[in-house]
Amino acid sequence: MTFYNYLKSHSEKRPDAAAIIEGDCTVTYGELCRQVESFASALSELPLQASSKVGLLCLNQKEHLVAMFGCLLKGVPFIPFNFLLKPEDLVFIAQDAGIDTLVVDSAFVKPEVLPFFKFFPNKILVGPADLDQVGEGTCRFDEFLNSGEKNKAFIKHDREAGIPDVILYTSGTTAKPKGVMLNEEQFDENCSGFLEHLDITPEDRAIVALPLFHSFGNIMALVFIRVGAALILLKQFQPKTILASIAAHKATFLPLVPTIYSFLVDLYSRGGYDVSSLHTCISGGAALPEALLKKVEEVLDVTVIEGYGLTETSPVIAVNRMRDGSVAGSVGPVLPNVEVTIVDESGNEAGPGQVGEILVKGKTVMSGYWNRAEETREMIQPDGWLKTGDLGHLDEKGRLYISAGRKKDLIIRAGENVSPLAIENTLMGHPAPAEAAAVGIPDERVGEKVKVCIVLREGAEATEQELKDFCRKNLPPFMTPDIIEFHESLPKTATGKIIKDQLK
Repeated sequence: MTFYNYLKSHSEKRPDAAAIIEGDCTVTYGELCRQVESFASALSELPLQASSKVGLLCLNQKEHLVAMFGCLLKGVPFIPFNFLLKPEDLVFIAQDAGIDTLVVDSAFVKPEVLPFFKFFPNKILVGPADLDQVGEGTCRFDEFLNSGEKNKAFIKHDREAGIPDVILYTSGTTAKPKGVMLNEEQFDENCSGFLEHLDITPEDRAIVALPLFHSFGNIMALVFIRVGAALILLKQFQPKTILASIAAHKATFLPLVPTIYSFLVDLYSRGGYDVSSLHTCISGGAALPEALLKKVEEVLDVTVIEGYGLTETSPVIAVNRMRDGSVAGSVGPVLPNVEVTIVDESGNEAGPGQVGEILVKGKTVMSGYWNRAEETREMIQPDGWLKTGDLGHLDEKGRLYISAGRKKDLIIRAGENVSPLAIENTLMGHPAPAEAAAVGIPDERVGEKVKVCIVLREGAEATEQELKDFCRKNLPPFMTPDIIEFHESLPKTATGKIIKDQLK
């Protein structure tokens, strides 16, 4: 009942304070707490089994949060769906996890998705879509909230041993999605460590444009709700919508991924938006180039706090402290309740400044992948250390740096290790690129050539030779790209992370 207890406390102390702002609708903490209790009560009226689970196919909307907190209160496991996945991947997750109850928004009631609904005997529909389209066993969300007896909210669901509170599925860009098993206490533990680095008050207002089904968006929602601050939920992950919402609702915090910040500052520079209320931007999900960090701080007049985490670690591992301000290139000190070590190719601990794979240990590390014992053993060592697959180093002050990006993305060119991250950060120091992504492509002579895909800023011009010359001046010769391609856009995940496998 951890997060329910936070909600209950806020609803008693500040019942009229805004908890969720969604367009013109504001949900207070008093209303949110009542709706969460109602959802938990209504779950008691469903024919749930010991293995039952609730799937959430929602946009960034209040119903997602009501269902999530209601499931945690009742003790029914929930699984958020990545709504950008293909229908066959949604079906895979439903069957892999064993989901029997679905909360679905009307936006997803489309002809190509209709066969998906048949997998769920219980369906709860948000919005105006036709109940008959969703199929037998469907009721509307508001009716569902009124269907239970309030006292049943606190009678815990009797579920099978070994089933976690939450299963968060990875994006599955290279293989079938894997379900990360996590519990409510791990989210709470992660919030505790996060809040020791960031000063958040009940008066703060955070933009949540990051999808709630993703670990980054999920932890942002949890940490601000835990404090009693307000969440400004956005269904559109677009710079124009974000800037307009900051101005309209006087947002103070903005968590985003680097690619979105790049387009955001360009749009803001053209004028028309008042973002004076904003004081802190949180960056995660991918490395933030130093040039972009400085530009965001200068243009928006904010402090940029960079952090790092994985779905498998609940998710935050490290984040810069607000009192220290931004530290270019660093994702900050490791959270106080997390351990990190850096190891070389032989598994030996690396010294300060030495680059190696980042390993993580602590209470917030997942128990494993759902139904994936072998992959769990590959990820988590017998002594409890989780292999992140990221290459980084620690400095003498204990700050973590993601020095070379993903281990699997490292380019081997004529026997030399080429860091895509170093090339990308360098190119982002040139005024023309809005985005840069370096990948290795097979080559018979040198093993792999370096290809960089570029999206130019609106109105900017640059040639391949100009950008290669810029790299030669700022990088070792073996890191100079062989090929530079210009694109109108780059393929991305739901959180804005560039999908490099498609670029190859």
